[in-house]
Amino acid sequence: MKRFITLLLSVICLLTAKAQSVDERVGAMMTSSDWFELERELPTLKDSIQWPSIKIMAEALVAANFNRDDEAVSLIDTLLAKHQAEIGFENTMNLVVLQSMIESRRGNYAKADAILNNFISQVKAQSPQTDISTAENSYKHIKAKRNFKPLSLTRPAGDVTINATIRQYGIDIIERFYPSAKDDTTRRAYSLCLPVEINGKHYEALLDTGSPTTYCSMNFAREIGARISPDTTRVLGARMVNAFIGSIDSINIGPMTMHNAETIIVEGDLVTDSLFMADFVIGLDFLMQCGEAQFYPKEGKIVFPERLTPLPPTGHNIYRNEANAIMLEAYVDGERCKFIFDTGHASNLNFSKSYYDRHKLKLDKTGKKTEGFHGGVGYTGKYTYLMIPDVTVNIGGTDITFSKAAADYEGVSSATPFDGNIGIGLIQNCRKATLNLRDLFLKIEN
Repeated sequence: MKRFITLLLSVICLLTAKAQSVDERVGAMMTSSDWFELERELPTLKDSIQWPSIKIMAEALVAANFNRDDEAVSLIDTLLAKHQAEIGFENTMNLVVLQSMIESRRGNYAKADAILNNFISQVKAQSPQTDISTAENSYKHIKAKRNFKPLSLTRPAGDVTINATIRQYGIDIIERFYPSAKDDTTRRAYSLCLPVEINGKHYEALLDTGSPTTYCSMNFAREIGARISPDTTRVLGARMVNAFIGSIDSINIGPMTMHNAETIIVEGDLVTDSLFMADFVIGLDFLMQCGEAQFYPKEGKIVFPERLTPLPPTGHNIYRNEANAIMLEAYVDGERCKFIFDTGHASNLNFSKSYYDRHKLKLDKTGKKTEGFHGGVGYTGKYTYLMIPDVTVNIGGTDITFSKAAADYEGVSSATPFDGNIGIGLIQNCRKATLNLRDLFLKIEN
């Protein structure tokens, strides 16, 4: 969780005088947000941790990332009740924010509101000069939806099959900037679209694992009669933008109905990260309600099974971070990497600036500088990147080869964490891909 990446350095500093190597090792994994490794190693390490606060914090953050919300909330309660002096004010504030976020994503909006409101009120009364902007910014977002009903899903018994289309998009937009793009396959990208129905009217939705919730334009929200909060909040698209929080009463996706869909609403036309003018975006919260989605791209369908697939022997290879993004563990040339799995992003494999910096000599030798078009909510524009041919990624024991990948050597997408992001191209050509959001794994079958 990114808020803890730097703040936990203060905890590590406390360890240097008296802690054992296990404490330092666990602290380092938390500082680097290596939740995959910590989740694997913590069961054997936790009894050797000397500092109770390090042990409890490690357990709390692993639980928060790997869908164990009750456990995470309970452990945070313990930290706040018994270890505030030890972990310091900033970590205390961020744990309060995290606890509120967990309650919010569970639909407990009033409780999430109360957690932050109480904390902010207490700090202002006792220490009015203290910087609590992190808590205040989160509170503004949660306050906007405190009177909304929680998201729910109704579905018939048995497996549900939905028609889905992976199709090329955005070339007409790109050609405005690059007339030659019509014949340039390096600039082709794809999106995953579903037919849906709202208020008896048919629409097309982009299924976007990179969006925490439903996303739409203000014009679309008004057209369908969405509830819209009166105040704006700051959200991250391609850039930080002002947006409204809303709620859509019901969205019919085949025989399933998503009720009270939390919705981010932006002014103007909606331009998704994929440069596709979609009616709107359905996000990760819908998939979380379903539990599992089985993609059959060659058959043009998605199956939402009644009985979920058991966790494979290879274990977890995804987790859901504090921003409700899917982080994917993958191997590139034997190196363990962490990517955002974002089906609303361009279909390529996109390496981040940090990955490029680690592999500069190799990538400069094999890559070709290419002009591109970067766009999304809040920003569109040209940029230059390295186009890299034939990159093979191993996920859960299966090799997937990308005929083209990109490296952001200029740092245009500086907010991209870890090693980059992977779009719909990851599953575009496979026979079947299983995305299980209960037991947290992505399995690709060629």
